[in-house]
Amino acid sequence: MPLPTLICLAFATGIAAALAGRVELRVSPRPALLTRSFMAYVVFACFVLVPVAVYFYVFHGDWFLLYTVDVATIPSALALVGFAVLVGIGAAGFLLGSVMVRSQRDTLAGVLTGLAVIAAGAVIFVAKERLQVVGDFTQYRGQFGLEPFAEGPLVQGAMVMGGILLVGILALVTRLHLSGRRGD
Repeated sequence: MPLPTLICLAFATGIAAALAGRVELRVSPRPALLTRSFMAYVVFACFVLVPVAVYFYVFHGDWFLLYTVDVATIPSALALVGFAVLVGIGAAGFLLGSVMVRSQRDTLAGVLTGLAVIAAGAVIFVAKERLQVVGDFTQYRGQFGLEPFAEGPLVQGAMVMGGILLVGILALVTRLHLSGRRGD
């Protein structure tokens, strides 16, 4: 899962979490970023979204960054800031979603969520030739020693991490939706 896809999914998940927690957001006088729904999103982002990003960055970093930058040249502190920014993008999605939910624009929030998910999938088509091969930055630039995506260990990692992310998103949205129905 390349970084642009994860960015789009973080934003979409933030909006979806606000939609799923709409009952709390509409009745609570607290700012959206101080609600239980937002705290649940932060837990998801820190324990599911960021670890998925870290996996791809550590084990398939050049591919994860679409061979735009040599991962070996990125200081680790900058990478940590990048992971925090990923959480921030999701939080911005939640904040935007909460504004729409509180102003009774649930449909617009749903449309934005769908558009962000479509954008996440579009990355695969836009960067198709970069994503079809696996290697490091030097191999990609020199066009040598690259393996097809479907034949290497990256395909298994992508399936497992994609599955973990999907289950995490579904668990988050379900938990928020059910907690609103119970009146928690």
